[in-house]
Amino acid sequence: MKTGKHAFLALLLAAGLLSAPSSAQAGDPAAQEAEAIVKELKAGGGAVQPIGKTNDAYARYFTGQSYLADLSADKTFPVHNVTFAHGAHTFWHIHHGTCQVLVAESGRGCYQIWGEEPKLLLPGQTATIPAGTKHWHGALPGTSFQHIALMKHGEGVRTEWLEPVKDADYRALESMARPQARKAVQTAGRDRLGDFAPEFARYNDDILFGEVWSRSDRLSLRDRSIVTVSALVSGGILDSSLKYHIASARKNGVTREEMAEVITQLGFYAGWPKAWAAFGMAKEAYKEEK
Repeated sequence: MKTGKHAFLALLLAAGLLSAPSSAQAGDPAAQEAEAIVKELKAGGGAVQPIGKTNDAYARYFTGQSYLADLSADKTFPVHNVTFAHGAHTFWHIHHGTCQVLVAESGRGCYQIWGEEPKLLLPGQTATIPAGTKHWHGALPGTSFQHIALMKHGEGVRTEWLEPVKDADYRALESMARPQARKAVQTAGRDRLGDFAPEFARYNDDILFGEVWSRSDRLSLRDRSIVTVSALVSGGILDSSLKYHIASARKNGVTREEMAEVITQLGFYAGWPKAWAAFGMAKEAYKEEK
């Protein structure tokens, strides 16, 4: 029989709050830096791409540390992923002879054209900077950001680097760096118990989901799903509640592989039969993914 202590450990382990020491935790500065960048990128959403090597060739035109990763195997068609670490951003600059297309991949970034207000760049969004236009782009304050920058190459194409972005202007963007909380909408309480236990239904729909689950700026929906699945399995609640939250975990970005790893970990700490039951529900929820 598992004690409350074992169940609590299972919850923390599955949520990633306890783990074996990683290379970063063991004192590897490069690994620690990469881990910090990836954490910031995931917090902003999107698909995290390879960070690559430090962008030494252009470091003098950036505020903060940037990285460059080559994504193309065809050297005649270069495609690079740029990672802006911990608020890094470019100086003002102009591309002559070509426009520039920015494709946001992960994290939270922005760009600004001279004379216009800064515009937010989130994963999946694109921005086209016309040729001959003064602009800058990069991560928002206190965050990391990745994008692909696409430009023509050839005769007459060059970049003119100008002055740094004023620190006061950049710091004014701090409010843009905070993701807006996504409000969770739930009606199950009122649908099933509204006429019998209206206060319980209100607590379920408006407080648990409407307030606690909606604080995604403090703990992401993905992480809340992992914590909730772990708590339900550890407590032996293997009914429709667990089925619902496993399906929600998938919607909130928990991958098939991650869910399998969470349940495997729980098997050791919460009990093997509970893991078997949870795997049955998870297999059904992720059946479309091979």
